[in-house]
Amino acid sequence: MGKIQIFILAYARQNLGDDLFIYMLLKKYSKISFVINIENSEHAKAFEKFSNVTIVHEKERKLMRENARQYSAYIYIGGSIFMEGGTVYNISEVFLDFLKECNKSHIPFYYVSSNFGPAYTREYIELARKVYKNCTDICFRDLYSYHLFEEIPTVRYAPDLAFSYQLDEIIAKRKGTVGVSMIDLAIRKDLIQQEENYYRMLTYNILQYIKESKQVYLFSFCKHEGDENAIQKLMKRIPEEYKTFIHCVNYNGDIELFLKNYASMEYMICARFHAMVLSSILGQKCRVISYSNKIDNVVQDLQLFHQKIIHIKELNEETKIPLKEFEEVLPQKREAIAKEAEKQLEKIKELMKSLGE
Repeated sequence: MGKIQIFILAYARQNLGDDLFIYMLLKKYSKISFVINIENSEHAKAFEKFSNVTIVHEKERKLMRENARQYSAYIYIGGSIFMEGGTVYNISEVFLDFLKECNKSHIPFYYVSSNFGPAYTREYIELARKVYKNCTDICFRDLYSYHLFEEIPTVRYAPDLAFSYQLDEIIAKRKGTVGVSMIDLAIRKDLIQQEENYYRMLTYNILQYIKESKQVYLFSFCKHEGDENAIQKLMKRIPEEYKTFIHCVNYNGDIELFLKNYASMEYMICARFHAMVLSSILGQKCRVISYSNKIDNVVQDLQLFHQKIIHIKELNEETKIPLKEFEEVLPQKREAIAKEAEKQLEKIKELMKSLGE
């Protein structure tokens, strides 16, 4: 093995939440040389300004036992990376062999800011247990995942890493603005039957906000996952006379610009996981619309809101989201959570110190 290089594994599909993870890592450890595989060059825009990362454009780079010694360390940073039946391969016998070789060769492997599941079989859970026993450190972002594996010495818990993100400048809230983070239900088999109710509900509430003299902003966190399609479907339902009050903000790899726009919202309807995280740390008045237990778990773990979470599976076209019911996370709680979230990188910090960063 030659010069010190750390390989980053991540969901690199120009998804705001996952890009933010990588962005934070590259920015924090600017003297360390990283390598990341991003198949589509368009999806690498968020990291082009960094001189400490080499971007490899390959279709797929599976980690095998025979090439474990290629890098000085490995960091797998991402949220929903342990879904049984998903496209990830890190809960498999082949990957377990790779981790065992890393152990044998004293090459560290870290998991950062993930949650476990959904899982459907005992076999999958037991294989995951073996994987976690053979990694250097895994820090889950929710207590549900942590408690499933807490007897394993390498398993820890801290709030999602993005809770510790800090904007480079203070962004003033634009009074009278309501943001909506959109998701595409058409690609989610368990929610597609709610698609009509979802768009009718949003249309009704958005028109109410406009009648209350609000400007509405629709946010797409990830084009690859259909957020922009969801915005287009919604806009087709908006009467022409109201469209001038609605603005679309699509994430295209410019993290700083997107977050400046996002941070300026006075109110936010948060359907995306990291919309909920960002609105919490930014002190926005918000309502959470949940499509997954991963959102419910974190809101409950941190006791973020007194409000009832709106679940997509339960909503109907008449579900009302009045602005008077929106709620912000108070500064003292935001600061405490941010401090805890920094512990996601606690073990990596020790690695970096040993490497001279």
